[in-house]
Amino acid sequence: MNHGFLYSALKAIKPLRALVRRLRSFWQRYRLEAWVLEGAERNSGEPIRVLFVGQVENCNYLARVVFAEDSVRRYRQRVWSWQVDSLLNGPVSPYGMIFVQQEPGARAWYPHKRCFVLPSWLAGELNVAQGLDSRRGNDSVKTDLRNIRRNGFTYRITREPQDIEYFYTTMYLPYIQQTHGDRAFVTSREELGREAGDRLELLLVEKDGKPVAGVYLGMHDQERVDALELGVAGADRNLVRMGALAAIYYYALVYAAEENYLRLYLGGSRPFLHDGALQYKKKWGLRIIGRLHTLPDVLVFQPRLGTAAVRSFLLNNPFVFEQDGVFRAAVFIGAPQESSDKSMDQIRKVYCLPGLAGATVFRVDGGATTLGQGEDVAPSMGSGVVLENEPAA
Repeated sequence: MNHGFLYSALKAIKPLRALVRRLRSFWQRYRLEAWVLEGAERNSGEPIRVLFVGQVENCNYLARVVFAEDSVRRYRQRVWSWQVDSLLNGPVSPYGMIFVQQEPGARAWYPHKRCFVLPSWLAGELNVAQGLDSRRGNDSVKTDLRNIRRNGFTYRITREPQDIEYFYTTMYLPYIQQTHGDRAFVTSREELGREAGDRLELLLVEKDGKPVAGVYLGMHDQERVDALELGVAGADRNLVRMGALAAIYYYALVYAAEENYLRLYLGGSRPFLHDGALQYKKKWGLRIIGRLHTLPDVLVFQPRLGTAAVRSFLLNNPFVFEQDGVFRAAVFIGAPQESSDKSMDQIRKVYCLPGLAGATVFRVDGGATTLGQGEDVAPSMGSGVVLENEPAA
């Protein structure tokens, strides 16, 4: 064999390989995966067309938020980044709303004055003492605790590898897959090991001596313990109704208090303030502490105005957005009388979660959606009423 010829041929191929790698990188960066979603808006039933650019799991979640069940039609396509730029900046768009997922710190080719920037996921935690105090002030938590006592749920802590594997396969995977379906971000065993390492423990909720639910706990530092992934045996909804899910939260707080931790980290929640998981954590005393570090992307959101569907979506889906380095709630109201002092106090109470800087309230008038001046919803337009949150104690 002519080894010299073979070496020369391989050497000549190297620049070609480098070119292929550069082309692949260019394609992945600028040729974006997108979905066009069409259907009836969930609350009004009016037709709406939405463009989503980003991960399919986030697309599936937004489809559930925006559209009436079983009404949505999806069309997958690829778009160049400058095409999205043109849609966001252009005066005319075929879409009622546009969502673009973007890595934090990436080139901001979206126009800030015409878009909201939402965290894809919010990170939150509980003050352990305040979380246990919620038993005295929240009727829903009181009901949960009665169910825990009545159905005899107890707990134990384990580090046994067989317990950890049993929980992963029979509780965590079935629960997240059945509860969240095609919207689920499933944590692999390897990812869990990297996140918690040898600091991993498992809190198992038991009934009649049999494990029925649980949560992985990671010891973050001397002040904070992290509730990483939870699950219910076989995703059994009857166990949830009996109080197994509530027992996870309650006993995690009890264990954290016994071990002298000050804070219990609850992982990620979606930025829409009516989201069920966010609301459930809120009743235990959730405090927002920033973006979820494992899923830190943002959603650039541009609602195009002038349709009943977009108006209905905004009125029914307050959300958390980022502005000037802080997180605020965006709340949309209708008739002028809804902006009374009483209604503003109610908005502050309901939507100004601990950890948020406050809320910006936008008024939506008449049949078309108009906020202040101009045709675009924009947090920087000065058209909203700004409510500041009360300072932390």
